Amino acid sequence: MSHVPLDDFLAQMAAMLAGQQSAAQCEAAIGTSPSGTARFAVYRTLVERQHRGVLESFFHGALVAARCWDAARCERLQLDFMQAYPPTGWAPIPMVLPFADFVESHGAPTDVIELADFARARHDVMSAAPSDGIEGLAVRHYSHAIGEFINDVERDKTATGRPRPEPTVVLLGRNRNSSSLVLVSPSLPTLVALQLVEDRVWSDELPVVDHAHVAHEAAFLYDHGLLSAAALAVIQGCL
Repeated sequence: MSHVPLDDFLAQMAAMLAGQQSAAQCEAAIGTSPSGTARFAVYRTLVERQHRGVLESFFHGALVAARCWDAARCERLQLDFMQAYPPTGWAPIPMVLPFADFVESHGAPTDVIELADFARARHDVMSAAPSDGIEGLAVRHYSHAIGEFINDVERDKTATGRPRPEPTVVLLGRNRNSSSLVLVSPSLPTLVALQLVEDRVWSDELPVVDHAHVAHEAAFLYDHGLLSAAALAVIQGCL
């Protein structure tokens, strides 16, 4: 290869690896590869395979359901996404996170959209910084049994199918002690307990629920590592 400024070399290589230009076009700018154009182009193939591999792994449940919905459209969604969002950094997860919004804006059915949202929400709670508040928790309202389907797919009980229609509310969080994912089907008192952590006071705007039930659910969340001792104390102080 010829000698070119480093910034120009990196820019040309980035464009090729992102699929914005061919290997031959890249060579024309930075010089001919001693290995030949065909072998030089393999770098782009490797990046594409890695990109697809991360997408397949991160959104596995959503893609299982999407293929059952329409295999050809699922493939098109993946290809269009990879073209619209080429890798721009070294970290693999950030480069596929936009897929959750992409499927919603490109005609995917509701269950696929919800499964993609679940994958992103799970990542968010597992990577959230420790907090005495509720910032590291996520509450999702779905129209399908998303948690059940994800569990079946990831435990290899099914490699096909779609989640059954069933309105579902799920609370996601990372256990403060074990760092494992915790999924809870929250009751109304559970949601009130979380709101108390945020508001730090019991107001007339909250639903009418038994204080004892709220205290019980708060203790449950604390025992499962979803609330800090400070958050539990806030709730107890509001009751």
